[in-house]
Amino acid sequence: MCTLELECAYYEKDLRGDPKFKNLECISDLCHMLVQTRKSEFYPMIYRLMCLVLTIPVSTATTERAFSAMNIVKNRIRSKMEDEFLDDCMLLHIEKEYADSIDNAVVIEDFESLSNRRVKFS
Repeated sequence: MCTLELECAYYEKDLRGDPKFKNLECISDLCHMLVQTRKSEFYPMIYRLMCLVLTIPVSTATTERAFSAMNIVKNRIRSKMEDEFLDDCMLLHIEKEYADSIDNAVVIEDFESLSNRRVKFS
């Protein structure tokens, strides 16, 4: 922690006097400017911290989407489904665009070709 505090003190003194860092509007602009001026090499801990802060919204949104999908898929009717079946249902719900592009007739033909069935599907 002492190293980070020391790096912050140097960082503050260095960037306050640099005119390139005066008119930045957001943390992503600051991160880009640190890379362009190569100051990210002098302040690696601060740069890493900024990158982590910038990735938090993405990782949180992904997790929220997954829980939202689980609430849609696993309702009262299907509350006792096995984990593997739940995983498969959630995968289909989350990857809805890809699942919609698959032709059902091809899936049925592949299933029929696995072994002989008493009932024909098509």
